Amino acid sequence: MIKLFITDLDGTLLGMNHSIKPEDIQAVQTLPEKGIDFAVASGRMDHEIIEVMKRVEARAHRVSQNGAFLYDRDDQHIHSQTFEGALAQRILDVIEDEPLIKTVSTADSTYTAKHSKWIDLISEQLFHDIIVEPSLRDHVGTKIQASKISLNGKEQEVMEAYERIYSSLHNDVDIFISHESCVDIMPKAINKGTGITALLDKLDVKPEEIVCIGDSFNDLSMFELTPHSYAMSGAHPEVKEKANHVVDHVHEAIEDIEKKMSVIQSN
Repeated sequence: MIKLFITDLDGTLLGMNHSIKPEDIQAVQTLPEKGIDFAVASGRMDHEIIEVMKRVEARAHRVSQNGAFLYDRDDQHIHSQTFEGALAQRILDVIEDEPLIKTVSTADSTYTAKHSKWIDLISEQLFHDIIVEPSLRDHVGTKIQASKISLNGKEQEVMEAYERIYSSLHNDVDIFISHESCVDIMPKAINKGTGITALLDKLDVKPEEIVCIGDSFNDLSMFELTPHSYAMSGAHPEVKEKANHVVDHVHEAIEDIEKKMSVIQSN
């Protein structure tokens, strides 16, 4: 029996320019009548997930910033984790010479040390403006409590930066490509999988009773939790290899689960 459906946002439920397919909205809205709870697991901030849910007209448990923050559908705080200040500063030192755009996220804001046209482009895909703070390095760990540090750029640059950063920091942090244009650096053992595990404990739901769908490397940790994992057809081949099923749209995964549940119930 499936009790919880979990979706990623960007590249999965959420398209470019914040678009959402009507068929996906309708499918998500039918989950309660099927007795299935709903959750979102995203690299985005909690307030951004809330904004998307307003458009979907659905309530959801929320795993935000790749597991750094966790709230249930009633807005009750379950879990949060930020970087220890000295470690965040060390990360900024390590990535200083990387030829990508660097941002630092807190619970509800995103910062960068220098404005550029790329910052404007990134801001367009967020639900808030990026704050330019020239003294960012000095404020991290004091005025700014970092929960996620990201590097943004072209796909090949992102892949190359990932390899360099991983070799320097992998013992102390979790690092993954959350989008073809973005590398996310997180506190150790903070990812979507650990966030969802904490949610399952709260809801008293077993891993085999959940369905998850995503499209990026940061979704692999939730794929590992359940045999009911779906990857988007546009995902990287290595991501699709890790999922049990591949679909074009979120509503197709929901429809597939509904069919399987009907077969089980009829038997």
